Amino acid sequence: YDAWVPGHEIVGRVVRAGKKAKFLLDRKVAALLSHGGGCSRYVCIHAKDLVSLPETADSNEMVALLSTYIAAYQCLEFVQSENGMDPVGPSLDTAVSEDVKKSEESSSLTEVAGKKKSPLSGSCVLITGAGSPVGLALIDIAKNAGATVYAVSHSSHEKDIREMGAREWYPLFRKNEWREEWSGKMDVIIDTVGDYDSYTSFYDVMASSGRFVRMNTTSCGEKFVPKHAEDFFSVWEDFKGSSVNRMAVDYDIFDSFHKEKEVFKNDLVYLHSLFKYGRILPNVFSRVSLDKLEEEWGKVMGGGTGVVVVSP
Repeated sequence: YDAWVPGHEIVGRVVRAGKKAKFLLDRKVAALLSHGGGCSRYVCIHAKDLVSLPETADSNEMVALLSTYIAAYQCLEFVQSENGMDPVGPSLDTAVSEDVKKSEESSSLTEVAGKKKSPLSGSCVLITGAGSPVGLALIDIAKNAGATVYAVSHSSHEKDIREMGAREWYPLFRKNEWREEWSGKMDVIIDTVGDYDSYTSFYDVMASSGRFVRMNTTSCGEKFVPKHAEDFFSVWEDFKGSSVNRMAVDYDIFDSFHKEKEVFKNDLVYLHSLFKYGRILPNVFSRVSLDKLEEEWGKVMGGGTGVVVVSP
């Protein structure tokens, strides 16, 4: 019978290939699967949907980066490119491993990059849903790029968020408090939750030239996004919420993966270099076989944080 198999990120080796893809045999590769299936022992996929990885790359580490940090990193670059700014990291068409190694003692990703000060340096960045694996990655990267990070999330995630380096934290439901406390302060707001009820609060805490990004889809799953969001606000005559919705830009990791393969690969290799030299801290919750996945996922949903890696 047909059964859905979970798993949106895969890293492995090519064991069989068609005539036009023989060059990929035995190569280490990665891919994102928008409809799941990554926890299978074998996956059939078109050659154009693969990115080649360095042979030295650890598969478990790469899966953790694919699940969390690549979306966080590209989202922060995305909001800056939309604003006509330079990216957070180095030029991605150059090798970065040596730059990272030489800058091992530096305190930020921008210093590692050996470039001028990051556009995020000195900015205030608000992350909603900051306790998720992607949310924690956003905190890590934004903080290392010189931003002051503010976070809202479920109460059970406060400890992890503070340990990752957020300056201030509030439970999401205490909107009146964080809206008053942070009024007009945020240069960047990144929403990983998709809660339209918070848009009025976002309007109040956003700086006059602030930017708002919705992470509608990450490899961790698709958020619910109404097809006619503007109708939602017009029904309630919510000027503030409607204004935030109109200025929103949307990031979708699957679009990035399919449309900008080379950039995606370079970003992933760059992040792996940062990880190897201790600049970023992806959290692998556990490594298990598929038959143990349900049990491990229950632990994560019960308050754990991190990525569950499934090995064949």
